[in-house]
Amino acid sequence: MVTKHSYRQKFFIVLAFIILQTGISLPAAHALNPTNFTNDLNQLVISGNTLLATMEKVTLRSLTMASQLANLENSVQVYLDSVGSVYRNVAGSVDNTTMSLTDDMLVPLQTLAAISASLAQSSAALMNQMVALAPVTSLTTLSASLDSMLRLSSDIGVMADRILEMAGMILIMADNIGIMADRILATQVIQGDNIKVVVDASLETQKNILMLFSMFAL
Repeated sequence: MVTKHSYRQKFFIVLAFIILQTGISLPAAHALNPTNFTNDLNQLVISGNTLLATMEKVTLRSLTMASQLANLENSVQVYLDSVGSVYRNVAGSVDNTTMSLTDDMLVPLQTLAAISASLAQSSAALMNQMVALAPVTSLTTLSASLDSMLRLSSDIGVMADRILEMAGMILIMADNIGIMADRILATQVIQGDNIKVVVDASLETQKNILMLFSMFAL
């Protein structure tokens, strides 16, 4: 009797034979390059500060609120994609990398945590502008604006989580935790403080969104 198990065995035997005969190599897990990783972090800091400056300059208008927030949410999504790319690179390297932590890595990780907190606060400030403009804004515009704000707030929350998780994964790879203990502790404190800011700002934003949905029966 031929079983599924025997078919599976034959498949892997044939696959192994093909690999040996043709020289095909299976994809190998990659190690994280510390220099490239540091450069990626610094680029995220530059892009994040640019995004923050853009967001802080926005003054909402009742007639253009929907397009303003849609454009801003798109910019946040692009930045989140960049953070996600670095995050996936780190996540794919955890089991294959041992490296020494440096201030050049920890400082931008601290800065990124602060940027995510500032973005969350800025989105909460925009939400306050929406609350003030709501009575003189069309329901269609208000509804579209609230949808954009929901996505924007969610993206910033995901971004903050990814940055926090990256810092944790870097510690797993570190071979000099003892030497860098004080720096690591400082980074963890800073990130903990900033994630609280993100959570508080997100809750405030969501509370105001729900209030407007209810008030205007959207």
